[in-house]
Amino acid sequence: MPGWRIRRAVPVDAPAIWAIHTRAIRETASSHYAPEAVAAWSGRMTPASYAEPIDTQVVLVAENDDGRLGGFAQLKPREGIVQACYVDPDFNRRGVGRALMAALEDEARAAGRTALLLDASVNAIAFYESLGWRQETRARHELVPGAMLDCAIMTKKIA
Repeated sequence: MPGWRIRRAVPVDAPAIWAIHTRAIRETASSHYAPEAVAAWSGRMTPASYAEPIDTQVVLVAENDDGRLGGFAQLKPREGIVQACYVDPDFNRRGVGRALMAALEDEARAAGRTALLLDASVNAIAFYESLGWRQETRARHELVPGAMLDCAIMTKKIA
């Protein structure tokens, strides 16, 4: 198993982040969602979509010894909202998501946050619960007309 280094994303990482995000939705989340929801969800982003978050938020990537990105996570530090944690399906169940979430929590604490909030896709609820997150309620988001995304709103105290 390669070693993973967690670092801040830079603009040149955007195409790899987009590829991880898209593959994770299409290959991992598709087990829990209808094809139209997967298509709408995975089709919302482009590589250029990540430029602004990389510049203005905390976007972390997990990079292996070969320079390949295995996952990314995104945090709005002032609001304490985790916006994303996605792992390349080639690296599922190898500690990438755990390492990214631990690093995001460190970033949030450094920004003065004592708790975090996220919307978890149904396929990721057990992962977040294993990290100490608590499910508060369920929600549904309409991605495009007729394509609904069920999720769980979850919180975690990090103080």
